Amino acid sequence: MRVKVKDIAKAAGVSTTAVSLVLNGKPSRLSDATKEKITRVARELAFQQESLHSESGERVKTMGLVVPSVSDPFYLNLLSCVHSCAYGFGYTVFTCVSEEDSERTCRAVESLATKNADGILLVAPVTVEHDDRLTKMLKTLVSGAVPLVLVDRAVYSVFGDFVTTDNKYGGRAAALYLAERGHSRIGYLGGPQNVYTARKRFQGYREGLAGRKLPYDDTLTFFGDFSRESGRKGAAALYERGCRAVFAANALMTDGAVEFARDRGLRIPEDFVIVGYDAPGAQVPCVCQNVSLMAEKSVDLLMEQIEAQGSKVPPRNFYITPVLSNGEGLSGF
Repeated sequence: MRVKVKDIAKAAGVSTTAVSLVLNGKPSRLSDATKEKITRVARELAFQQESLHSESGERVKTMGLVVPSVSDPFYLNLLSCVHSCAYGFGYTVFTCVSEEDSERTCRAVESLATKNADGILLVAPVTVEHDDRLTKMLKTLVSGAVPLVLVDRAVYSVFGDFVTTDNKYGGRAAALYLAERGHSRIGYLGGPQNVYTARKRFQGYREGLAGRKLPYDDTLTFFGDFSRESGRKGAAALYERGCRAVFAANALMTDGAVEFARDRGLRIPEDFVIVGYDAPGAQVPCVCQNVSLMAEKSVDLLMEQIEAQGSKVPPRNFYITPVLSNGEGLSGF
């Protein structure tokens, strides 16, 4: 039976990530004694290192992409753009879906590192800040073990390359758009506030209200779970509270808000105004992220790390400005 990395990890009493780092010659904070033990156990178990090669004998260049979902149009679009960008560099992308679960994310990252992926692009799950094992693993990677770029969502305890949209700017622009059209009771439909993107969009929404001297009213906010159903429930709750204009801060919740209005027989925008996020199919004004640019910048940063060959690269953050779509075309704001 072929010896696997997990067999060495179990015998040595360490993680599979630690084994992968040592056997692939990657830098790490492991002690010399631990490295020697891993090497000795691998030798005793007659481990054969895995390596992907093409028919011509050349090593296949690979990178990993971990996303929370493929049901959200944003992540599906991001996936497609990353694959296209990576292909231009001659890389194959292995995609893993975490379903917003930290354990799945850990297993995905470990598997990619074990298979000797050249680098990893990661959209962290919503539970990341509450999972010490995952944050420790990510810290190990950004220390130089495996090239890593965080995409879309920041992880506050992990300092590495990060690419996202200026989410606060997007939330502020949505609130200002509604305020400038005479609405004073502007509702907010968003995701959990422990998630970086949701928190920033909510902060922007509040700044937009303040910019037009509108009071913040917490009865006009609904924090869901990014799903279409929570968008429906939130829109219904806000409508019952007398709200006739809402900012739905992600794609699926935007779709849910539109479904609520149509099922209720409300005309959009005459009876119920919705500004969405990344939901062009909803045919309402939307804050739109430049997903292709986000993918391009993420892949570029990962390539720079890969080509640095272990040299320490200072962490870099990039915030890409979104634009507002009126449902027919794009306009600046």
